[in-house]
Amino acid sequence: MKLRVAAFVFGVACTLFAVDAVSNLSVLPPVTPELKTQAQEYYNYECKACHRWARKFAAPPMRDNVEHYAENPEGMVRYLMHPTPQHPEEWPAMEITPLTEEQAKMMTAWLLYILKNPDDPGRPK
Repeated sequence: MKLRVAAFVFGVACTLFAVDAVSNLSVLPPVTPELKTQAQEYYNYECKACHRWARKFAAPPMRDNVEHYAENPEGMVRYLMHPTPQHPEEWPAMEITPLTEEQAKMMTAWLLYILKNPDDPGRPK
């Protein structure tokens, strides 16, 4: 009996923690001046070589990618943490090191902010 109770408690705990871990992906940091600077530097170093904001270059326009996730920030965080080819028939696979959860949340928060604030001086070109 004790073994069954222990197994049940363990199963409930695992379920709770799994749900909590997934729901945390949707909690984005506030877009502060510091976050903007960090995200813009990351973008310029890691993304800009292939992505332009509003036009095709060596990859799809970043704006189009961000619009795809506008109602699903958690999906963007997951994608940045585990990137997979999205349009292999049109574009080569991204050569990107998966972002950490913290980096993915930072970039998602900033990119969604830029999408909603297109006149922001830090918006990529």
